Amino acid sequence: MTKKNKNKLAETLAQITTAIEAADYNNALLLYSKVYTYWPEFLSPPIGLPLSKSQATHIHNVGNLARRDLFIKTQSIGSSDRLRKAVKMFCGAEHKLFDKTLQSPSFLFVPNLPSTPFIDINSVKGLDSYVEALSVHKHEFISLLTHANERYIHDKGDVPHTDEWIQLAQKWNSLHLIKGGKLTDHGLKLPSEIKKLFNSPILAHCPPHAPEVVISVLQPNTLIPPHFGISNIKWTLHIPLVVNNKSYLSVANERVYWKKDTTAILFDDSYQHSAENGDKTARAVLIIDIWNPHLTLGERGDVTRFIREYSEWSSQYGALAVLDRRLYK
Repeated sequence: MTKKNKNKLAETLAQITTAIEAADYNNALLLYSKVYTYWPEFLSPPIGLPLSKSQATHIHNVGNLARRDLFIKTQSIGSSDRLRKAVKMFCGAEHKLFDKTLQSPSFLFVPNLPSTPFIDINSVKGLDSYVEALSVHKHEFISLLTHANERYIHDKGDVPHTDEWIQLAQKWNSLHLIKGGKLTDHGLKLPSEIKKLFNSPILAHCPPHAPEVVISVLQPNTLIPPHFGISNIKWTLHIPLVVNNKSYLSVANERVYWKKDTTAILFDDSYQHSAENGDKTARAVLIIDIWNPHLTLGERGDVTRFIREYSEWSSQYGALAVLDRRLYK
C-alpha cells in the first residue's frame, strides 16, 4: 500500500471513529463499506495474519453495525408472534432454537410452524388437483431431460467439502425452469398452460428465495448425503418423471420409496434429508417449492417482505456482516 493510500485509509478510519462516537451508525457503516471496497485487506486480511488491536476493533465494529442495519430494517415485520420471533432469531436478537429433532434450516426458521417430515398431499387444499394438472404435461418435462446438465449441488448453498459431495457434483444434474422466482430461458419456452400453473398461489412466491422449479436427475447408484434445506416456510414437492422402485427419499430417518402409482411426494426439507437411486437407470423428478400451508396470508406477506429487505441489504452489506467470524473461531 502506498503512503498516499495509507493516509487515506487512516483518514477514513478516523471519520468512522468520529461517526461511532457521535452515534451516527449509518454513516459509519457507509464508511466501512468504502474501506472494504478500496482497502479490503484491512477488514479481511489473510487468515493467520496477526491483527493489530485497532484492526480487530474495526472488524468487530463492522460486523455488528451491518447486522444492526438489517435488524432495524426488518424489526417492524411480523403480523404474528412467530414471524416477529423468526426475524429476531435471524438477526441474532434472540437465540435460535429449533422445534423438532433433526430440523435445522440454514437460512430462515419460523418457530411453532406445524410440520412433519413427510406430508400427505391430500392434506394441502388443492394440491392433489394441482399435481394432477401438472402431471398431464409430464411429456413436456421429460423432453427436457437432455438439457439437464446444470450441477444442482452448486445451488444448494453451503455443503461439506468432502469427497462424497465433490463426487456427487458429477452425478446430480438439473435444469431450472424457475430460479429465484423468475422463469429461466427454458421456463419461458414452456407452453402457456404450464406457465399458468407455475403462477399458482400454492407455490411459495417470495423471490428471490423462492419458488424454485427444477428438473432433478440423479444418476444410477448415487446417494445424496444427509443435509438440511434453507427454511421451513416452504415444503418441497417431488413429481415423478422417470423413477424406479430402488430410489427413495429419507427425511428425519423416515424412508419413502418411489412406486409406480406414486403421484407425488411432499416433504419438509428443513429436516435432515437424503436421497438415493439404487437402480441402473437415472431417476428424474420435477421439484417445486410450495408454501407451508399453515402460514397465514399475512405471514406469507411478512416472509415476502423480509426476503426482499434481506436481499437488498445483503447486496449492500451482507459481506460486511460476516467479517467478524474470524474473531470467534
